[in-house]
Amino acid sequence: MPSNDPYDVIVVGGGPGGATAAYYLGEAGRRVLVLEKELFPRYKACGGAISARLLEEFPFDFEPVIESYVKTVTYAYRGESVTFDLPESPIRMAMRADLDEFLLDHAQAEVRQGDAVISIEKKTDRVIVMTQKGKEFEGRYLIGADGPNSVVAHSLGLRRNKTMLGAIEVEAPVPPEVFKRFKDTPMFIFGEIAMGYLWIFPKAEHLSVGIGALHPRPGELQATLLQVMERYQIPMQGLAMHGHPVPIYTGKEKISTAQTLLVGDAAGLVDPLSGEGIRYAGGRSAPSGLPDRRSRRETS
Repeated sequence: MPSNDPYDVIVVGGGPGGATAAYYLGEAGRRVLVLEKELFPRYKACGGAISARLLEEFPFDFEPVIESYVKTVTYAYRGESVTFDLPESPIRMAMRADLDEFLLDHAQAEVRQGDAVISIEKKTDRVIVMTQKGKEFEGRYLIGADGPNSVVAHSLGLRRNKTMLGAIEVEAPVPPEVFKRFKDTPMFIFGEIAMGYLWIFPKAEHLSVGIGALHPRPGELQATLLQVMERYQIPMQGLAMHGHPVPIYTGKEKISTAQTLLVGDAAGLVDPLSGEGIRYAGGRSAPSGLPDRRSRRETS
């Protein structure tokens, strides 16, 4: 049965959107519970490019999880390319497994991992969240930060007609001469697939490469990714391809109720050109007025 003392806010999902919400709410003194279906650290398909300006909004240093500082960026289109200098390294590169765990570790919240939310019941003044392991939790408010296939959105009838972009990513070890070429220079490749692009992003010791497009034909993403990466001397044979959807908010779908708010990928909040979502998952505003509570982290 749910507790008689409900949480101020229950956050479903511990990625950047959920962890950021939990951090600022906890700093404001709210009693927060984060429910995360996975056990961190866990692999997350993502290019891992992060705005330095976003990271600077937090009062702690992300240096422990930064793998690369971007000094230049290259845009390619059908054999032609242009490279721009970025003197102040406004983009950082990180592995999402490390970034997400690091950010969640800073949240002043109770964190329960390894138990997926399966349904949500709305009451007049609160919500009841039920998990796969048969546990129930009550909260006055609910934040859905559980990704593009959000259980929160589905349970509450939000974003019924959502649009998705398909994407595939590969973590690719490469020869030293190839790695040197991309070490601090991410590349965006256009003109190879309709309504989409490919990317090559540097990490500390390998490259994260991928492709995303709207309404691709069956097998088109895989075939185009292999073809283009071969051109850049990035071997793909035997490497795992991680598929993931990228949500797109059209402005027509409902993303909130009186007690619930979708954030990040659950709300479809991504850059309309690049599909990047970490910057849209972060934020600084939070309520205030209650005493701080100690954080507690549990595995269900």
